[in-house]
Amino acid sequence: MPEPISLISSADIKPEEFTNFLRQVGAVLHPDNLYDGCLSKGNLHVWIALDNSELKNFDADEIELITQQLGGCPQTHILLDISKKLGSEQIALEFACKLATRWNCVIYDYEQKIHSRQELLDLCPIA
Repeated sequence: MPEPISLISSADIKPEEFTNFLRQVGAVLHPDNLYDGCLSKGNLHVWIALDNSELKNFDADEIELITQQLGGCPQTHILLDISKKLGSEQIALEFACKLATRWNCVIYDYEQKIHSRQELLDLCPIA
């Protein structure tokens, strides 16, 4: 079952810049008070939130590992809340790939594993 994942970037992505990016990738903007955007295909959904306050919830060891993988300090936290329907993970992967092509980022998943930008890009579908 899908669980929320974090995309963490060393880029300081501003809210307006992020909103423009969401628009470019075809997200519905501000579907509610919790999320900045939502990507959907039929009944498959990924809700997306830029929430830098989440960075303070990582402990020092996690921040150190994230910093090593990023090659810089974590500046931006993006939450991907993935619906439980089979196939929703693919929408999340496609979004993460587009983000990683634009900004340096890593994935921090629900198993507390950090996946580098290169690992992410290696999983990206060929456009």
